[in-house]
Amino acid sequence: MVIGIDASRANNNEKTGVEWYAYFVIQELKKIVPTNIQVRLYTREPLKGDLARLPPNWQEKVLSWPPRRLWTQLRLSYEVWRQPPDVLFVPAHVLPLVVPKKTFLTIHDLGGLRFPAGYTLFEKVYARFYIRFALARAQIITPSEFTREEILYLFRTSSERVKVIYNSYDDNLFKPVTDQEKIQTVLKKYNIHRPFFLSISRLEEKKNTRGIVEAFEIFKEQRTKNKEQETKLVLLGKPGHGFAKVEKAIESSKYKNDIILPGWVETADVPVLMSAAIAFIFPSFYEGFGIPILEAQACGLPVITSNLASCPEVAHTAAILVNPYRPAEIAQAMNEIVSSEKLASQLKEAGLNRVKEFGWNKAAEAIWQALLSA
Repeated sequence: MVIGIDASRANNNEKTGVEWYAYFVIQELKKIVPTNIQVRLYTREPLKGDLARLPPNWQEKVLSWPPRRLWTQLRLSYEVWRQPPDVLFVPAHVLPLVVPKKTFLTIHDLGGLRFPAGYTLFEKVYARFYIRFALARAQIITPSEFTREEILYLFRTSSERVKVIYNSYDDNLFKPVTDQEKIQTVLKKYNIHRPFFLSISRLEEKKNTRGIVEAFEIFKEQRTKNKEQETKLVLLGKPGHGFAKVEKAIESSKYKNDIILPGWVETADVPVLMSAAIAFIFPSFYEGFGIPILEAQACGLPVITSNLASCPEVAHTAAILVNPYRPAEIAQAMNEIVSSEKLASQLKEAGLNRVKEFGWNKAAEAIWQALLSA
């Protein structure tokens, strides 16, 4: 038996949710796939780091493709046609045009269809095409019941074709950091001063970055009345779709000097920043899962997140859920955490317990069983 896996996204240098999903699933599959089964990892360039350490029955297939786009649709398609695997697993959204009969695809969300303001016209049209294409040719894995229900509702496909397998987080990295010297070193590295609220995501419309800025302004106005003016807001992430509006909101804010944009930080520094923050703010308009929620909870950080999409499913009762369209509600949650050590402590404890229910080993095992059943 030969299993082919698209490892192109897992091999990216700067990873976000989808790339980390692909990376961790592949790493865990290395531990459980029997040695009598061959695995081919398809990639645009040589595998890097731990990803390149392969068991004897695993093979790296570097498929060179000079153009920036269409690697999946053309180059991977040609390889699958030339040497078809028995089963193909694509962990990130888009199928090649040529696939074997037994194919699995992870659709992480339907953002291009359900939150069109966060995407270009091309992305919206393409999303509808590739999902219809995938539903006709593959078994679908989704990271949440929310996304599964979205697919069934919009595309009227058979419920048997869509399986939920939850995402997870890096439990070796994301844990409470108590070493104050280490914390101070990382804070100094990015010129961040306590106390601060932390948000980690692309800086864009879909992630509601403007709403976070507006909520921070309301919070600051309320705290200024109490002569508490030192609190900062750290927006960690790269600019995304609609960043110009986010930038304008920050520049026009009377508290712009208290808003810090470190850009992209080293992965190892993220749990340190989480451990130093007051709370984690993640009031996204639309998520297929929301891995940062688990990462923050695993670091013992109180979480404020959206009451929409998959966020309540992931956070469960271990977070304050807010209406992301109401900045005043987000600000109220911020105030509640700052004002109540008891509430902050309860959220920390609840979050640490919540993350115990997730694991990349669990996700990989479920995916492996799905591939075997094909």
